[in-house]
Amino acid sequence: MWIFFRKFAQLRIKMLFEQEARLTVYPKELWSDQLISQEVLWPKIKSAIQQNRFPHFSLLLGKPGNGQLVLALSIAQALFCKTEQKPCGTCEACRKITYLIHPDLHFSFPLNKPKETCQQHYASWRTAIQEKPFMSISDWFQYLSDESKNANISVTEINNFSQLLTLRPFESDVTVLILWLPEYLGKDSNRLLKLFEEPPANVFVILVSENSELLLPTVLSRAQLFRMQSIQLDHASALLSDKYNVSRDIAYSTLLSTDKNVQEAIQLIEQKSSPSIDVLKKLLQITYSYQVGPMLQWVETFLELNREEQKKFIEWIQLLLSFVLRIKFSGNSDLDFPENQMMAYSKKLSNSLTLIQIEKWVDLMDDCHMAIQRNANVKILMTDFCIQLSGILKSSSSNN
Repeated sequence: MWIFFRKFAQLRIKMLFEQEARLTVYPKELWSDQLISQEVLWPKIKSAIQQNRFPHFSLLLGKPGNGQLVLALSIAQALFCKTEQKPCGTCEACRKITYLIHPDLHFSFPLNKPKETCQQHYASWRTAIQEKPFMSISDWFQYLSDESKNANISVTEINNFSQLLTLRPFESDVTVLILWLPEYLGKDSNRLLKLFEEPPANVFVILVSENSELLLPTVLSRAQLFRMQSIQLDHASALLSDKYNVSRDIAYSTLLSTDKNVQEAIQLIEQKSSPSIDVLKKLLQITYSYQVGPMLQWVETFLELNREEQKKFIEWIQLLLSFVLRIKFSGNSDLDFPENQMMAYSKKLSNSLTLIQIEKWVDLMDDCHMAIQRNANVKILMTDFCIQLSGILKSSSSNN
């Protein structure tokens, strides 16, 4: 008799828990709420998913910081959602995608060690996405414990996720792989052509890219391309202004100075100023006066950055020089934001640099970027860079 009452009590407790779960109202959490300036693209994609017409192999393409990864997670949330609304943001599947813990959602991304797989770094990856959904490759490497070298998606990782995609889904009808920055696959993309051309019926592969020129034509020809809409400065600056309690002008000019890269703009707003400006000022001061000791110290400071950060810093200088040219020759009113440190310094340089000096400096930065990409000795490279920059700054020209 007591066995009967125990089973009855267990059944009653189970029914109460299930009833409580049904009555629980969860907050609506959608990755698509973080999308910026995708008012046309996202509804089209969502409609295709709701009508079961979304392609099994797709490519999301946009500039760095444009939100491709956020869009990929929005798509995954819609693919896993069990309701007709797709995505609803409240069902169990949607909530698991919100916290990146759905067992049928897999990720692949660049690492710095060829023998490791991405599954070994899922904890860091989840933290990185939650904190920086618009992150760059250099942002991601900051979450890795080891010192970063050139990013790479290795053969080991390719074999690992290829095997995962052959398994049956654990608790859903589909399996989704989000492959972040497939340009770091290189020629190893050829190993995946069969998977890309004929993915299993229940598998969706979503490539998230920032540079289609680094993808093999055989990959591009197989993928359904979704090109991200350009970030609208008015829309983005309004969102950043409300979220970070800064003036609309500062948010606008910060986005402009980062070439509409939302994550970089957020970092500058949080830091109140750009540390790169101070580093650049120091560089110009010591190279113009040709102070050998401080130049070598500056090079040592530069070496503390990982290679991705080194390339990012060079790209940032190139962007600043582009603003110097626009201020110098067009007087673009969009750049007239004194609250922004980068704009103020660009105006100062536009008054002191000639066109020939700017051209030579840009060519020098291009050479440095290419050399770092090809694993040059950075210490020798940047020492030579300082010497050449000193000659450029000291050169005089009547051509302004």
